[in-house]
Amino acid sequence: MMLNAIRLICGFALDGLFGDPQGEWHPVILIGKIINGLERLFFPKKRNFKREFIMGFVLVILIAGGIGILYYFLGRWLRQYFLLGFWVLEIYLIFSFTAYRTLMTRVNNVKLALEQDNIETARQDLKHLVGRDTEHFSEKEIVRAGIESLAESFSDGILAPLFYTALFGALGGLVYKISNTLDSMLGYKSSRYYFFGFASARFDDLMNIIPSRLSVVLIGISAMILGKFWKGVFQYSLRDARKHPSPNAGWPESALAGALGVQLGGANYYGGKREEYPFLGEPLLELNPTRIDEALIVIRFSTYVGVLVCSLFSIIIWLL
Repeated sequence: MMLNAIRLICGFALDGLFGDPQGEWHPVILIGKIINGLERLFFPKKRNFKREFIMGFVLVILIAGGIGILYYFLGRWLRQYFLLGFWVLEIYLIFSFTAYRTLMTRVNNVKLALEQDNIETARQDLKHLVGRDTEHFSEKEIVRAGIESLAESFSDGILAPLFYTALFGALGGLVYKISNTLDSMLGYKSSRYYFFGFASARFDDLMNIIPSRLSVVLIGISAMILGKFWKGVFQYSLRDARKHPSPNAGWPESALAGALGVQLGGANYYGGKREEYPFLGEPLLELNPTRIDEALIVIRFSTYVGVLVCSLFSIIIWLL
C-alpha cells in the first residue's frame, strides 16, 4: 500500500502533464464497448419491467464483479512474474482514470472565450462539459454551468478515482470507473432505461457517497488557504446540498458556491425540456468570467490537497 501511494502520485503527475490519454484503447472506451455488448445481450427482447429491473442488476454485478476479479488475478500474476509490467499497468490505469488536466483545460477554454466576448464559442466549448441546452445561454448562465460542472467533475472525475485508488490500488479506480460509465450510459430516467438502468444509477450513487462529502472538506481547506469564503463552504453545504435531486452532486456544488460567494442552481433545459434545480449558496458576488478563474484556482488547490490526503491515507492503511 505504501508503494501504491507512489503509483498514485505518478499516475496523477502524468495526467497533470499530458491530460487524459485518447484513443480506442482507453480503458473507459473498452468498458463502454463491454457495456454496449452486455446491454444488447441482457435487455429483454420483449418489454417487461420486472425482467428489465432484474437484468439491470445482473449486468452491474457481472461487469463490475467480472472485470474486477479478472484484474485482481492479473495483478497478482504480474506482481509475481513481471513486476515492471505490473507497475506500468497500474500507473497507466491511474493516469487514465483521473481527468484533472482535461477538465481544467475545458473550463478554462470557456473562460477565455467569455473574456474575448466570444459568447458563441463559449457556448460551444461548454457543450464538452454539460449535457444541457446551451444555444441561448447568456454570459451569466454560461458561468454558472461552467462552475457547476467543474464542482461536480472535481468530485466524480478527480477525487473519487483517487480515493478508491488509495484504498485498493488501480483495481479500486477501475471498479469506480465501471460504476461511473454504467451510470453515464444506462442511468437515465428514460422509457428504455428507467428500470434497466436503475441498478447502474444506484451503484454510481453508492460509490460517490464518500468522495462527494470529502470534496467539501478539501474545498473548505483550499478556500481557507486562498482567503476565500471558507465558512460559507461548510455553511451552505450543510444547508443546501440535500436540496439537490442528486444525492451527491449537491455537496461539491454547494461547497464551491460557498467558497466563491456565488449562487448556483436554477432553471436548466435538456432537449428543450425545462427542469428546475434548487439554489445553492448566496449571491454575494456576481457570476462573471472572473468567478470561473477563481473556481479553477480553488479546484486546483483542492486537487493537490486531495492527492496529498489520498497518498497519506494509502500509507496509513499500510502502517495499520
